[in-house]
Amino acid sequence: MRKIKVGIVGCGAIGSNLAKFIEKLDKKRVVFYSICDLDEKKIKRLLPQLEGKPKIFDLEKTVKTCDLVIEAANINTAKEIINKALKFRKDLFILSTGVFIKYPHLLRKIEEKKINLYIPSGAIAGADGLSAVKYARIKRITLITSKSVDSLKEAPFFKDKKISLNKKRILFKGKLKEAIKYFPQNINVSSTIFLASCFKNVEVVIKLDPKLKYNVHKIEIISDKAKINISVENTPSKINPKTSYLAILSSQALLEKIISQIKIGS
Repeated sequence: MRKIKVGIVGCGAIGSNLAKFIEKLDKKRVVFYSICDLDEKKIKRLLPQLEGKPKIFDLEKTVKTCDLVIEAANINTAKEIINKALKFRKDLFILSTGVFIKYPHLLRKIEEKKINLYIPSGAIAGADGLSAVKYARIKRITLITSKSVDSLKEAPFFKDKKISLNKKRILFKGKLKEAIKYFPQNINVSSTIFLASCFKNVEVVIKLDPKLKYNVHKIEIISDKAKINISVENTPSKINPKTSYLAILSSQALLEKIISQIKIGS
């Protein structure tokens, strides 16, 4: 069996963790081959923490030389990676799932090129239930996300707005596309819910809670075959409070699943 050469784009909270995790996986099956980040300081900070010496390439060469490219950056970078992966016919592991809401044609192109696309469940639970219930008639899916000031304060939503961040309040209530536009780094879970369920009218509510110590996601799914309620309280990453640590763990689990002969869950 040929080793899978993995490249990572983005050395933030998730990318750095996955880099170290890949080195623990079966070396007969996978090798951490290349790393890329526009911020060279992040790469220099990460390299001493690694056992191996991945090659430092630019974005194009990372995609060209690797079999599986992990995106752990942002929506705009994800778009660029996907377009290059289409060009070189490379498999993808995408964390900034909002890219498929902002640029819906990319999913179709990935299918046309027969590229494997891997999407971790991220900061939510129940992705298997969401994937199953799409075969029923879904009546409603609602996502209520509550986060602290540190998690939300840099979101584009606040641009040109004077909003007090000192009290608990509902910041946003609306549809998926708008949620991704205003909170691109905070609400990728909503895109993952859509991708798993294929339900276009996901309702998104985003709450600010200054006293909150966790990133909280509550999902309600109502269909003609099942009603599902999911509640997850996530510890934010110390490196980046926008990132829930469960998003890191779910990415680890999916990476292991890709190379494992034993696969659990739908």
